[in-house]
Amino acid sequence: MHRKSKPINSVLLPADIDDILQDYGDYLKSYQNLHTKSSIYASFKRTKTKLDVLFPLKEHPIHGITGLHAIEKYDEKGYVKEYHYQWKRIIPKTGIKFSHISAWENEAHNAPNTSYEYIVDTEPHHHHHIPGERKHRKENYDIRTLDAAFNFVVHYIRSGKEYKP
Repeated sequence: MHRKSKPINSVLLPADIDDILQDYGDYLKSYQNLHTKSSIYASFKRTKTKLDVLFPLKEHPIHGITGLHAIEKYDEKGYVKEYHYQWKRIIPKTGIKFSHISAWENEAHNAPNTSYEYIVDTEPHHHHHIPGERKHRKENYDIRTLDAAFNFVVHYIRSGKEYKP
C-alpha cells in the first residue's frame, strides 16, 4: 500500500516540494472557497527553520474535501527536527476533532506523567490513527516524511475507500 520510510533513528531531510508536486500533483485540487494563506496554491510559508503548507486534495467520496497539512521544523543544520503531517477535512471547517482523519508526528510525549494509553514504542514517532479522535496514538514505523504521508493518503484518494484503522 505504501513505501517504507527511513529507519526510526535516521536523519530526516526537508520535503522536496518540487518532487511532491511532480509525484502527487494529479491528486491536488484548487477550491475557490478555500481561503488559507498556507495553501500550496497561495504563498505558503517556507523559511530556513520551518515549512507550513496545506495541499488541498481531490474530493474523496466518503471523507469529502480533504487536504494534507504539512509542518516541518528544521534544526540549525537544515534537518527535520519535528514534523506534523495531518490528513484532514478542509471544507467545511469543522474544528480539530471533526476534521481529523489521520496524522503522523514526532512531537515528544515522553513526560514522566504521560498516561499509559498515550505511550508508544516508537516514541517520539507516533500516528494519530482514529478519525475524529486525535488524542489516540499508536506506533509509527513507516511514515516520517511528507512523501510517505502523501503515498499513504493518495491510496485512499485513488481508491475512494474509507480510511479505517
